Amino acid sequence: MGSSMQGKRLVVREPLLDVQQQVIGYQLGWSRLSSALVDDIEDARLLIALLKDVFFAESDEIVFSKYLHFLEAPATLILEEAYTALPAANTSLIVSVDDLADEKVFAAVKALRRTGYGILLRGVDIKALNPRQLSICTAIEVHFNPAHFAAQARIYGVLKNSPIRMLAREVGDWEEYEACSKLGLRSFAGRFYLTPVVGSVKDKGLNPSQAMLVKLMELVRNNAEIFEIEEILKRDTAISYKLLRYINSAGFGLGFEIESMRHAIQVLGYNPLYRWLSVLFMSSDTSTTAQILMQTAIIRGRLTEVLGKSYLSKAEAENLFITGMFSLLDRLLGTTMEEALAQIQLPDAVYDALVARTGIYIPFLTLAEACEQSPETAMPIAEELGVDTEKINHAHFAALAWAENLQA
Repeated sequence: MGSSMQGKRLVVREPLLDVQQQVIGYQLGWSRLSSALVDDIEDARLLIALLKDVFFAESDEIVFSKYLHFLEAPATLILEEAYTALPAANTSLIVSVDDLADEKVFAAVKALRRTGYGILLRGVDIKALNPRQLSICTAIEVHFNPAHFAAQARIYGVLKNSPIRMLAREVGDWEEYEACSKLGLRSFAGRFYLTPVVGSVKDKGLNPSQAMLVKLMELVRNNAEIFEIEEILKRDTAISYKLLRYINSAGFGLGFEIESMRHAIQVLGYNPLYRWLSVLFMSSDTSTTAQILMQTAIIRGRLTEVLGKSYLSKAEAENLFITGMFSLLDRLLGTTMEEALAQIQLPDAVYDALVARTGIYIPFLTLAEACEQSPETAMPIAEELGVDTEKINHAHFAALAWAENLQA
């Protein structure tokens, strides 16, 4: 899959949430960064190839994932059985109802559904539901309109208790999310997850686990004696257990299991331990609204690191991971970035990147952020760094696979 084929396309991902504000999967697609003609068939082929190459090949990034990958599925590729190259348990195909008018396409979609693939129908006439179409789908796409709440309530009530999931598109904020939930919609897409929850408490500060992790991070950053680190960890066995699970799930290729913090420091060194403490810090807020931010932060941290590790030293690549991870800390704590970082001592270069948006880490962080639905900011930076879209796209999927493996 060469750069000439891929052209100026950038993979973008959009998380889909359920009614518990948990991620059920990601819609994956392309954003074109040039005026080239759109070729849906070629785009779909490239996406399948990239998924196979990163997720389902024999590589360090292979995962057993609980998440669905939602892909737009042109009729041509459905008839070619192109999607059977992807695992049914992790794949949900977005199919246009217009394509189902072709009996061959209908039969092929039905066969895919029978095999276990998810089928999300686009273009369903919600006012005149077609039972034949509904018989082969797992979900239908709807567009929420807050101006017509009462009318939508009557319409969506028909499917409210159905096994068919209604997926709300273009949800603008958490108020609309709640309104959709009341209507019986069970999946939600939109950038609302990056906005504050209405009525949430601002500047909530660190919880006890986070406060302890901050102490540990400071000790590790200063290369403290191992016994000092162990002494802090003894106060919370749950943190020790979770930290060791993270380290042992990360695929270091050591061929043996890390059994203690002393063992981790002796084998891995302080920088990798600091990295896992930061992951644990970001995931130690157990509130439902924090989960999507935590998952986004982990993907962003890994992607920032992968994008920059060919350009920067190993130590700076570790800092790239921390930069990406903590770039959502202000939203997680409900305060400004400057106030959030006043509670955590980070390397100066990381602090400057997060607060002032300056320094050598910013181009890589901006590229990672662009893969979350704002690709128009990516190309000038990519061209300045001399990194092509193929590398960015592969890095994006590699980061997503790594994060899904970690969370599994």
